[in-house]
Amino acid sequence: MSDRGMKKWAPYKSLVEHDPAINKLKKDKEKIEKPRISNEEAEEINEILQSYGGETLLITVYKSGELVTFESALKKIDPIEHKLILPSRKTISFKDLVRIKRV
Repeated sequence: MSDRGMKKWAPYKSLVEHDPAINKLKKDKEKIEKPRISNEEAEEINEILQSYGGETLLITVYKSGELVTFESALKKIDPIEHKLILPSRKTISFKDLVRIKRV
């Protein structure tokens, strides 16, 4: 009579190789569409950017099917290229902006 200790769990070990694919499917399922910005929200974003004086902002952007919110100051606002440049040299396109609030 042999011990079934680890043998009984052997079939489940093959599932470990499927974890990356399963996680990707879950993440794809959780993706959302980009929210629409009302005229009032667009005007509020525009007003904050026009009167920006170096303060920290709470910025929400749409990226790869999800909303990402973070705090940061701005290094530069580039109206020609339609993007914000952060101190970390990361750029954010105006079209990806969802919300900006003063902290």
